Amino acid sequence: MSSITHPFMGKVFVGNPTVIGTLLDKYERVMMAGEVVEMEFKGVRDGMLFTSRRIVVINSQGIMGRKVEVTSFPWKSIAAYSVENAGTIDFDAEMKICGSGWGVCEVQLGRGADVQAVCQYINRKIFPE
Repeated sequence: MSSITHPFMGKVFVGNPTVIGTLLDKYERVMMAGEVVEMEFKGVRDGMLFTSRRIVVINSQGIMGRKVEVTSFPWKSIAAYSVENAGTIDFDAEMKICGSGWGVCEVQLGRGADVQAVCQYINRKIFPE
């Protein structure tokens, strides 16, 4: 896969699955009418949403984390993805999501993430029957 990363963000630790709505204060302003959050991940400061329409990556910046970058990747623009982990020693997994026109977005999932379930979810979104 290409080593090009999304021009607006570096690798983001998006953490573990969490209750939907945990990061609502950081993303509610960018939600579209009728859009449904289907999976939510939260790291120490960052997070990621899988919605009915897109992937949203939330990247808190600065010392206090008050500056928040919200990046949106529509499902229709995602061409491929990869997952990398070191097995039983390294419980974290790195995911690279490749899109048409924006390169590669890199996120790191935490130990509590069911990587297989995440891959199956993405498969259903980008390879609909």
